[in-house]
Amino acid sequence: MTKIVDKIDSLSDLISPHRDLQKPIYNWHSFKHSYSKALVDNLVHEFGLRKGSWVMDPFCGGGTTLLACKELGINSSGFDILPFSIFLSNVKTREYNLEKLSSEKKKFDRSKKISLHIPSLTNIPIAKKAFSTSVRNELIQIKQGIEEISDSTTRDFYNLGMLSILESVSNTSKSGGFLRIVEQRVRIGKVKEVFMNKIESMISDVQKFNEAMKWKNIDVSASYNDAREIDTERKYDAVITSPPYPNRHDYTRIYSLEMLFDFVKSNDDLKKIRYETLRSHVEARKKYNSGDYVKSARLCRLIGRINKNGTNNPRIGEMLEGYFEDMYLVMREMSKRVKKKGKIALVISNVRFAGVNIPVDEILSETGEQVGLKPRAIWVARYRGNSSQQMKEYKRKPSRESIILWEK
Repeated sequence: MTKIVDKIDSLSDLISPHRDLQKPIYNWHSFKHSYSKALVDNLVHEFGLRKGSWVMDPFCGGGTTLLACKELGINSSGFDILPFSIFLSNVKTREYNLEKLSSEKKKFDRSKKISLHIPSLTNIPIAKKAFSTSVRNELIQIKQGIEEISDSTTRDFYNLGMLSILESVSNTSKSGGFLRIVEQRVRIGKVKEVFMNKIESMISDVQKFNEAMKWKNIDVSASYNDAREIDTERKYDAVITSPPYPNRHDYTRIYSLEMLFDFVKSNDDLKKIRYETLRSHVEARKKYNSGDYVKSARLCRLIGRINKNGTNNPRIGEMLEGYFEDMYLVMREMSKRVKKKGKIALVISNVRFAGVNIPVDEILSETGEQVGLKPRAIWVARYRGNSSQQMKEYKRKPSRESIILWEK
């Protein structure tokens, strides 16, 4: 049985991105489903990685692993299935010409509001509820100005600036696993003001980051790859990542505003990505056959109890079965891609359905042995409260959030 280290208080605030809210570049976008730079620093030290080592993050999300490794002089590759995550990770880790960034800002400062034919946004349902007519028009005019920037690196920088303000000028709020509708009034002209302030802050961040950066020529990139079938021949010294938790959070919904501006043309495009994501939510569908995967007997018993107790969605049991089958494939890919004696750290949370706790960390740790990974430990970082409905029906019984460590 894997050794469970309970509880490491110093990790409790490292497995969320909150402590990076004031850090240059890390705070360019509020990607809530992430961890901190300090956690990556700690794991790099724990694994004994040095300048020139290679780290892989198969769920690169907001790009924290890649950016933190860049600061440490460590090469990294990030992969994801969500187009916005790939874009975000690349924009945050690129090198920028400050003169070009400032020059484009001056153009935006001077630009006057002009009468343009304003096209409609995609037919994603949330779009109509998210923006007032005036906000929508201002955003599209900013977008049109961004499209006129000839240098692609600078254009992406400005594009991220726009995408990063969407929540603040919309009638939405990212709350837990949902994009909630929250009515707010945004005065006419405020959108450009917020955008320009964001760009000014981002340019300042680039300058600060460049001045503090010690290393040159670090190889860092993010690209499309499904973590269950990674297309790369490179061997890595370590993997530092956090897959989606099996808690029904659907990133294609949570980040749908960002997606509708650049990464999908229709609601059908968004659904296609949703169906192909890891089976951590009930709408994802089976994509790969797992071959020789052996299902955990404990998992089967727990799903049986959940089904017996009943849930508000009859597909929860199916989702959990699919999740662990998909994660077997993920771990098999990680095992293939790390060098002998290579290290793996995976941030995960246990979950609770119908009053039944699922020890996700223990089951995954054991499953890793099926693909040739040697469990080192499970570090318990903190405990997460269950939903208000679960509290009412099944009393308080928090689930732990952990870091699973393996060695090849």
